[in-house]
Amino acid sequence: MTASHAASILALDAGQLHARYREGALNPVEVTEVVVGAASEAARRYCAITCLNSLGAGEAAAASAARWRNGTPFGPLDGVPMTFKDSFHVRGLPRWHGTAVNEGVISAHDAAPVRRVREAGAIIIGKTTMPDYGLLMSGLSSQGGIVRNPWDPNTNTAGSSSGAAACLACGVAPLALGTDMVGSVRLPAAACGLASMHATQGRVAYDPPGSFRGAGPMARRVGDLAALLKVVGRHDAVDHFSLPGRFVFDSCAHPTLRGKRIGVLTDLRYGDRVDEPTRRAVTSQAALLAELGAEMVMLPDLDVDADDYAAIYHSMVHRGLAEWQSASADRRQRVHPAIGRMLAAAFEHTALFMDQMTRRLGAAATRLIAQFESFDYLLSPVMPVRAFPGDAVSPSSDESPMSHMGFTCWFNQLGRPAGTVAVLQDRSANCPVSVQIAGRRFDDAGVLHILAMLEDRRGFTIDYPIIEPWT
Repeated sequence: MTASHAASILALDAGQLHARYREGALNPVEVTEVVVGAASEAARRYCAITCLNSLGAGEAAAASAARWRNGTPFGPLDGVPMTFKDSFHVRGLPRWHGTAVNEGVISAHDAAPVRRVREAGAIIIGKTTMPDYGLLMSGLSSQGGIVRNPWDPNTNTAGSSSGAAACLACGVAPLALGTDMVGSVRLPAAACGLASMHATQGRVAYDPPGSFRGAGPMARRVGDLAALLKVVGRHDAVDHFSLPGRFVFDSCAHPTLRGKRIGVLTDLRYGDRVDEPTRRAVTSQAALLAELGAEMVMLPDLDVDADDYAAIYHSMVHRGLAEWQSASADRRQRVHPAIGRMLAAAFEHTALFMDQMTRRLGAAATRLIAQFESFDYLLSPVMPVRAFPGDAVSPSSDESPMSHMGFTCWFNQLGRPAGTVAVLQDRSANCPVSVQIAGRRFDDAGVLHILAMLEDRRGFTIDYPIIEPWT
């Protein structure tokens, strides 16, 4: 296979692959071979992959190719390669949960979204690198190393779905599933110029269940997000938070924005200052949505304070504490130093302290619900800066590990859908600048439609840094 042919395969999105399979121009076996080669190179060059599923992917691709030959594909994702974040259990593959503290035990079962993807015929290429326990919004992992951004290896992918974003940006599969607790899908998507979605809490069944952590699709195109959400967005008994039924999306027509009220947020008192290209991206999209008929209303800030953000931080860190403490003392020392400091401090917290944090989050959520009540959607940055150093914990410092989560974290607390799309080509950087659209609970389709509107009207083609697996 020529280099140009391999590159052309890696640049295809899921919808384009489906069309090529239907036409007989490509088949899942040759596509999977190219993608596995790219994944191997991405592991070496960007530390983006924790383990390859070469044998399993090859077997699944052969089965998919047979279905396509017989005219019996399972659906739009049959034969489409994708990756899963290392937080998921994938039967037959090791799981470290991002940390060298764990031993990489082989999973004996598939997590709920993994089962849905297999049922749809998608090809699982491998698992992607994440920070220890998913506790950093940065691409640093004691098990996987520093995840490098393919747009510029000196810059950060953000996190915690770090390897997933790097893989998508460099052409390793057109689809990925990450997890999102305070922005862990949306932040790396923005750092790598991708589309992503944190769906309404419970839309994607996830095990173990959580009240504000869930699985989220990532892709290079909004249409692919919708296609993956249709597969994984359905009820499953393993998750008692999961919503009934399944997600339905009509991609044929965009609804009108006339009569819609959209709040616009460009700055926060909390965290890193918003840089000029990011602010310009938001204001330009606000003007576009106004032209499409929406009423745009500027918001000065969110009705929360620094102590409320601290409560989110403490609640998130405690999610990893029990797992870390359950390891032997010598293995606990293998944790990433920054996360080790966070966990050691959290270990000193009392049950009363954490109860106070829970109460504070509840009060903050109540205020935000009131603030958002009159809005159908909210437009904002995803993260306040376009990029930060690849070896950094955050744009600020090791002492402020979540200084860039302010625009994303509250929609998890409210259980609301929020998605990202790249909209502005900034001449000072290769990777385009993204914005976030958030909506009311259960209006995942509306959020996707607006993301698609912005994608359709951005006026430029993203030239992703596709990797060369043949070198």
